[in-house]
Amino acid sequence: MSSGARTDFRQGFEKLLLERRVSEKVRPYFMRHLENWGVALRVRPSGVSKEDFLDGYITKLVHTGWMRPFQISQAVEAIRLAHGVLLEEDWAKRVDWMALRAVIPAELEDAPSELVPETVETLRVGWLKLGLSEGQVESLVAMVRVLREGGYALRTEEGYLQWVRRLMQFTGNGAVPSENDARLFLSHLAVETGVVVGTQKQALNAMAFYLGRVCGLDVVNLRGFSKARTSQRLPVVLSKGEITRLLGVADKEVGSGGLGKAYALMLQVMYASGLRVMECVRLRVKDVDFENGYITVRQGKGNKDRRVPLARRLIGPLKDHMAEMRVLFDADRAADQVGVWMPGAFDRKAPNAGKEWTWFWIFPSPRLSVDPRTNRVRRHHVHENGLQRTMKRLSEMAGIEKRVTCHVLRHSFATHLLEKGRDIRTVQELLGHESVQTTMIYTHVLNDPERSSGSPLDEL
Repeated sequence: MSSGARTDFRQGFEKLLLERRVSEKVRPYFMRHLENWGVALRVRPSGVSKEDFLDGYITKLVHTGWMRPFQISQAVEAIRLAHGVLLEEDWAKRVDWMALRAVIPAELEDAPSELVPETVETLRVGWLKLGLSEGQVESLVAMVRVLREGGYALRTEEGYLQWVRRLMQFTGNGAVPSENDARLFLSHLAVETGVVVGTQKQALNAMAFYLGRVCGLDVVNLRGFSKARTSQRLPVVLSKGEITRLLGVADKEVGSGGLGKAYALMLQVMYASGLRVMECVRLRVKDVDFENGYITVRQGKGNKDRRVPLARRLIGPLKDHMAEMRVLFDADRAADQVGVWMPGAFDRKAPNAGKEWTWFWIFPSPRLSVDPRTNRVRRHHVHENGLQRTMKRLSEMAGIEKRVTCHVLRHSFATHLLEKGRDIRTVQELLGHESVQTTMIYTHVLNDPERSSGSPLDEL
């Protein structure tokens, strides 16, 4: 490629990223991933197709261990946008991008999606280019409408659409998929692809939603497919000493100011209240009750609300932090900015509620961003990736020699409560688990002296 062609390509790719509303902060990373891919392509062995080379390239990124899962997902998306959307190369149209992302390990229960939000018309054009029939595309468009009318999260929408689109490509007949097609596809995922149970369940949920809510089946029967192999992995739990060191480092970070201060405070809140990552970043002013000492988690997993304890030692830091955020809120009101995002149809019910202090984010982003569904510029909450990076940095500073993620704080919260003698049902309610069986996993990692001294070597 000549220098002039490279310049044109770079300008075209930058324009595409702008059209797809990739944030200004993230664009350089997309470009860097694409440059690294270009270097690798130049040494591609002769006779190896680009599709096969791409599989090996992403697998190598996964196993070298120097890139985080969200970074690998960014690399996949950059390559897809460049070759599949901008250059419209035939080989890229044959790639199963969903299957390619399936090899990337999940970093968290709430692992962030790196897909770029797209409009319905953009999605329609992309699906037609993938070779889907007009009937299949219209069915997917109807699914988008059902999802958005139902107020489903953007990540849920993206995930469901990807699975149903992949089902349509699996059938290969251009017809709207049937229940039997879905069963065959789910079996294919387990037998041929070797996906884990969680991945197969995601696909199953997408198929059931599509067949029931979009295709209009009164009863959806998806029984009889081959199940993925189950596995039981114990959660990583920090000891109380490790938690003490970690929170000590976080205390120093809170005193330093800046965005790192907010992230460190969020980590403390997550351990103190057993919150998931997204539950923490989505907290609003009205959700914290200082007088009664609890936090209300709104629309948690399963769209359920629950109350969790507010640690007394965090009341002062949280009040100081919210006083600083009030300055940001007042600046937004002075600039007549659009209010924060509101759940469900609350924008129509109370049009000005999003401009009220009680609905403001406790952990707002320092910069304004574009709402991918309405194209309105508003202030969103901080991005969870920054919180995850802060957790990694602080755990290294605390000398914790474990694979530590933000979700480990939730595991530690539950385990330490059980060690203190709290009953399993109470812990279940605080965690928001649907079944007590999910909570029972923490009984296997309790620091029980009678269990830990049971080695026969200690008896010699």
